[in-house]
Amino acid sequence: MKANATQLGIILLLLAICFAALPTHFGSAGTNTSTEIKPPTYENTNPIIAASVPQSTTNPTYKIVAYYPSWAPYQNFPVRKIAAASVTHINYAFANIQEGKVVMGDPWTDKSNFQQLRTLKQANPKLKTLISVGGWTWSGRFSNVAISKYSRDRFADSAVKFIRDNGFDGVDIDWEYPVTGGLASNKTRPEDKRNFTFLLQAIRNKLDAAQVKDDRTYLLTIAAGAFTGYVNNTEIAKVSSIVNWINLMTYDYHGDWDKKSNHHAPLYADPKDPTSAKSNINHTVTTILKAGAPSKKLVLGIPLYGRSWTNCGSTQQGLYQSCGGGTKGVIAKGIHEYGNLEKQGWINSQGFARYWNAAAKVPWLYKKSTGTFITYEDKESIAHKAGYIKSKGLGGAMLWEISQDYNRTLLNKLIYSLK
Repeated sequence: MKANATQLGIILLLLAICFAALPTHFGSAGTNTSTEIKPPTYENTNPIIAASVPQSTTNPTYKIVAYYPSWAPYQNFPVRKIAAASVTHINYAFANIQEGKVVMGDPWTDKSNFQQLRTLKQANPKLKTLISVGGWTWSGRFSNVAISKYSRDRFADSAVKFIRDNGFDGVDIDWEYPVTGGLASNKTRPEDKRNFTFLLQAIRNKLDAAQVKDDRTYLLTIAAGAFTGYVNNTEIAKVSSIVNWINLMTYDYHGDWDKKSNHHAPLYADPKDPTSAKSNINHTVTTILKAGAPSKKLVLGIPLYGRSWTNCGSTQQGLYQSCGGGTKGVIAKGIHEYGNLEKQGWINSQGFARYWNAAAKVPWLYKKSTGTFITYEDKESIAHKAGYIKSKGLGGAMLWEISQDYNRTLLNKLIYSLK
């Protein structure tokens, strides 16, 4: 019993570390907008067993990249429940960096998850998997890894070994962030801007050599911040020429760190928004395109969760109003996964009314009796984002993260809208 208790303590510690590693970004003002996301405790009542449905339902014209977090199995969403026939790529989050090398982030579950991903690919031969390295919590060592040719090659060699050993088709680098930003404990340098490019080129070179030896293709992608500072601190044009594509973290523009309610993934600027006109998807995409990224190499990030405030004033149905902190969520304070919004019956019921911002092309929920405001995605906003992907000639959509839409409501709408 003593040994079991020790193991449980280690698992809980790993969970706490993993949930802090979620992709996020800083607001346009450069302040920390991250919120630690803890695991949900709901019972998944509508499992999706995709391994038995190998026929692809995706449109091959567009990528649908789904992040799958290592902690999902702890919350009743094992790998086998991924809708593998409906996505083109799965990014497994996250691997850590230790002593300059890529290592498993959670050995307790990673080994089993990796084997299940192999099984999933056997049933879905076109499916590709990538290991995502870093994330919010584990980006602190990237600057040191990128600092010299020796350290870059050491890291790149370990990345190649990791994907070979564990059956992945590529590497996704989620450095949050070069030069400035991220956790206060992160090591950052002005040289990160050029060194990030050098690091990616080192990885690409090693992957190219492995491709020849292994007679197969290996992918290299990055997760990119949505704020203007990220573009200024990254050699976007050079990076774009090295990687296969860029996953844009176009969400978390606003959250309960703000004193006023707002949308966390608005497609366009709203003239009535009292905050920055830069905090929207269209501005992010336009900025990165101007910096030299080809449109087809941009994969648009779509959140499968909402953010909330409480005690918001009733003017404009709670939108852009002074509020208290975030409401209690299943994942964490201020966080509401879409599947749980469905399960709780909060979408246009239970005292919540659903409203639509015609300018920003996103919905929100407002409960007047408590002043609760929830910004989220629904089928209408997903359709607009899919239309935007097509109109801008982007490479596809990225979903953070797949277990949060466990009824596949938003995923199915995305697939339909991209046809």
